[in-house]
Amino acid sequence: MHSQNQNQFLFQFLSNALPNATQAALKMEQLIYTDSASAIVKARLFAEEVLKEVFKIEEIDTTYISSLYDKVLYISNNGLIVKEIQHSFDTIRRSGNKAAHDGTYDDITVAFQLHKDMYKIAVWFYETYTSEQEVVPTYTHPKPGVDPRLIEMENMMKTILEKSLLSPTGSSNETNKGINTEEEVPVEEGNIETRHTKKVEVEESLEEEIEEYVLPGIEETVIGVDEDSSLLKEISRLKDSAKEAIENANEFSGFKEYMHVDRKIQKDLESALQNQSQKNGASLILLCGSVGDGKSHLLAYMNKKYPEMMNEYFIHNDATESFSPEKDALETLEELLNPFSDENIDTANQKVILAINLGVLHNFINYEHQSASFNKLKKFVESSNLFSQNIVTNYELDQFNLFNFTDYHPYELTAEGPVSEFYQSILHKICKQETNNPFYMASKRDEQNNYRTMLHENYDFLKNEFVQKQVISLIIQTIVKKKLVISTRAFLNFVADILICENLVQIKKLTDFEKLKNALPTLLFDNADRSPILKSLSYFDPIHTRTSVTDQLIIELNTLSDWKTINDEYIKNETSRNWLKDFETNSELVPKLFSEYFEGFIRIIFLTNSNFSKVLQDEVYEAYMLSLFHFNTGDIKKIKAFYENFKNILYQWKGAIEKGYILMSHPLDKYKIGQKFTVKPVLYPFKQLNGSILYTFKSSIPVGYKKEDLSKEALLDIDYPLYSLLEKVSDGYRPNKGDEEDAIKFTEFLEKVLNFGDKNKELLVNFSHENKYYKIKRDDFGSIVFRRW
Repeated sequence: MHSQNQNQFLFQFLSNALPNATQAALKMEQLIYTDSASAIVKARLFAEEVLKEVFKIEEIDTTYISSLYDKVLYISNNGLIVKEIQHSFDTIRRSGNKAAHDGTYDDITVAFQLHKDMYKIAVWFYETYTSEQEVVPTYTHPKPGVDPRLIEMENMMKTILEKSLLSPTGSSNETNKGINTEEEVPVEEGNIETRHTKKVEVEESLEEEIEEYVLPGIEETVIGVDEDSSLLKEISRLKDSAKEAIENANEFSGFKEYMHVDRKIQKDLESALQNQSQKNGASLILLCGSVGDGKSHLLAYMNKKYPEMMNEYFIHNDATESFSPEKDALETLEELLNPFSDENIDTANQKVILAINLGVLHNFINYEHQSASFNKLKKFVESSNLFSQNIVTNYELDQFNLFNFTDYHPYELTAEGPVSEFYQSILHKICKQETNNPFYMASKRDEQNNYRTMLHENYDFLKNEFVQKQVISLIIQTIVKKKLVISTRAFLNFVADILICENLVQIKKLTDFEKLKNALPTLLFDNADRSPILKSLSYFDPIHTRTSVTDQLIIELNTLSDWKTINDEYIKNETSRNWLKDFETNSELVPKLFSEYFEGFIRIIFLTNSNFSKVLQDEVYEAYMLSLFHFNTGDIKKIKAFYENFKNILYQWKGAIEKGYILMSHPLDKYKIGQKFTVKPVLYPFKQLNGSILYTFKSSIPVGYKKEDLSKEALLDIDYPLYSLLEKVSDGYRPNKGDEEDAIKFTEFLEKVLNFGDKNKELLVNFSHENKYYKIKRDDFGSIVFRRW
């Protein structure tokens, strides 16, 4: 239980249990305003006295545990303190060392932080090791009562106050010049209430007038500012909880207009609308896709930009909605699309834009309609190849026009790897240092008000172009590897999540570890519970990747006492360099805190150092994205090389009895039986493209085999998870039953391909214990021949 008594010394509740520590705390408070370096040393003495008593109570032999570092390490390793208290002890220890050995070190901000850490330790000790029932006071910062300047000002204030109360009007005395009282109130003798009111007014005015004179800046350092952050308000508009998050096809706010990024599908739709506006008769535009792909945003943008043209159309933005409770979604669509039925389409003149899910469209065209037929619409959809392996972005025929959001992606393929103009444009809008950027101007307003938190630090960190590139690369990986569907809204919310931290106090009030905890690299990789995107990104945390470079860094950080040379070599970003500045003199971090520091260090250099990030690149992912590019560009030479490797993987997955013969029996069977693998690859009709950037493409690698007589074929889409597994098999990994269950589509594909073989004509048998091979085949007359091979 906590209470607060303004007249009580904060650490008084420890006086019985820890008299020496209490005395050190009192000295610390008395020195904090006049000699902060000495106050920091007293804070260390306080920590030493607390630990001395802990070791005494726990009956721990201190013969070989002499230094403060060793003591903190011991109680940490033995589970006697929680992580937060360990942080407090270590912060006091390191700052105390610096103050004791560096004559120029005199930081009052650090002293105030240590005072808070002392309070945490005091409460922890009191609640853990004492049975006293005294009420623990709530935390209050030290009052500057002992500073001579304050005593002088307090005396001056009393003198002014006394003269003011003796004056009939409170303003005639020279001493009161410049003091702003509310009005001249005659003070009658004996009128205690009026005199008290007058006294309060004068005291408040005096406090305001001398506030800046008395130790300028100290009060703000301790208390912080309670004013609202302009940048926080702007960044919060990116969150899902903000009103701007609600997508409405008929509404496009100024904020959304600023954040809007042109995309190819938007330009294609603009062109189609302009062409349709010149035609008479019915017009149906289908926007096909899935939830969260930006259809609502695009329609809202088009309404804003082309109101006259869009007014010609009836817009239905949710094909799962029903016009009435009695009708389901398909019946509603039938009513909506009645003008485009076979019976009405030639005479109708209605114009409709329909945003529809691909699954709903597929169900609709195959539905047995009661009141109308839609064979022309069905024929149009089928002729568009929307549900085929072909890339379909836009298809137009007669009164129908179709746009497929599925083949428009938020990223592009290049020979150098995937990029995203879309995500890059969004980050540019948020971070560009221009006067039309509301985020940048908000940060400037906060800067003018001396308001700076880790949000502002993270915002400056994100301005770095390489940081943006790394963040975008990670987002693309979540789409490819984890199959996340990331809407524009989800991406904006993600940006807010990696900028806005929990602790938004002034930056000067945070400890070194608090800065790391609230820094963008930590928010990016260590917040799995915050959103599906961040959960996926936690799997790509660079701390999970062991390389010779990271091992060498661990060795250097553990052996060098000066980490400045390491920071100079690896950290080029000024913002993040400042986060690690106070760690540069290594004063023996206990292992748990060293791990915390190392994780922050690795994440920072991964996001800022191009040479280091290359070392941690996922080579399998890089190869997959490159193969994806080659297939979508129709590069026959590269596709041929892929098929050759893929065929070898099939042999390794099933096992090969001999070159050209794939195993049909179990690898551990006494007799091994194999069949000749005689199939031809299926080549998809991809157009050969000369462009270096692909904006529309298939997001999986399409492969297939067919029988030699071309009568049957088996098709397979290889996504990244399957590709990754097949690469492991290529390196010698033997798939287990779990792998076969996870890759069920692949195993079904393989069984189908095996059925294309000539097992009815020829088999190869291996007696492994004799190392002999026999071939079983039919001769020209249909008889079975069994001979040594």
